[in-house]
Amino acid sequence: MRSAIITLLALAFCLATRAADPPPGDAHYFDEATMRHLLLRTQSFGKVQIIVRFASDPGSAARWIGDGQRNGKLVTFAQTVGEDQERGTFFIAEAGESKVEISYKPKQPNSQDAGILGLYRRASEGKLLQLAKQEFKAADDRLDAALKNATKTWQAQDKPALSEWKSQWPAIRQRWLDAARPAPSASPATAGATPPVSAEKDAAHWLALAQPTARGYYFIEGGLDPKASTVWNGEYDDFGGGHASLRLAKNGKLSVSLTFSRLEDTLASDITTTVPPERLTTAKNGDLRADFTFADPEQPDAAKHPIVSLHRTGHYLIVKVENADSYAKRGWFDGVYRAGPVPVE
Repeated sequence: MRSAIITLLALAFCLATRAADPPPGDAHYFDEATMRHLLLRTQSFGKVQIIVRFASDPGSAARWIGDGQRNGKLVTFAQTVGEDQERGTFFIAEAGESKVEISYKPKQPNSQDAGILGLYRRASEGKLLQLAKQEFKAADDRLDAALKNATKTWQAQDKPALSEWKSQWPAIRQRWLDAARPAPSASPATAGATPPVSAEKDAAHWLALAQPTARGYYFIEGGLDPKASTVWNGEYDDFGGGHASLRLAKNGKLSVSLTFSRLEDTLASDITTTVPPERLTTAKNGDLRADFTFADPEQPDAAKHPIVSLHRTGHYLIVKVENADSYAKRGWFDGVYRAGPVPVE
């Protein structure tokens, strides 16, 4: 009888503790001093995910992701890792309605990831919208400044690529936005649904604009690898997940591999082929061009084969691919890619 009473009391205590936990949902917090965002995602049975995004560089996508268990106002958590990896440092978050304060769990030697420690204040939807707009504006201003500076500092042979990048940028950023936040499809099932929040009033919209803008100014500000050549051979990267690998063989054939992985949930795509010498040209100013159709053996309809144009100018590669929808999905190959050296094997 005594053991049964103890069991019932323990059960009642657990139920009372669980009742004190908030219902599943998201709560957003912000540390204005260090420009850190914190998302506290409460799930079922007290499970919690914590995501910290560092925005000291406007539009930065740098994040720390952890998960753990909630008991009332206290959350014990560690960084999310694979099943075969150790959890590492554990943290304690005291999570209230108006603030979250993160500290190390006591008695842990060599604690890591001090960058997430500290106090975060609750941010309303209005505050999140204001912050996102400000972040996009700061990222856009930095990109403008980077482009102005590049006109003075980039080598003369690279300035045609800079001009091309600037002309492509509005369409490329729109592509990124469309991929990050695709428009909802109209269907009978959604015809009577509540209209979505307009883009101007949606914080996620402004963040989706700020993040590719940050990638843009990182690319323009980035320096050349001194080992990069001005011939075909090299490894090339654009501003956001696009990669090209080119090798010119002794027989004059150019091996081409174009790949990209634009967003976390966008599958990587590739075009890999060999271009015959007759499709390669060299201009008087030294610019190199390769124009060809990718004859995909798995696509019997020749009308659907991608048409590829590669233009090597200075230390940059301008890539344009027509008829690539079936290969690119929600991404794209087009862009300006910066050259890097062939890796030493």
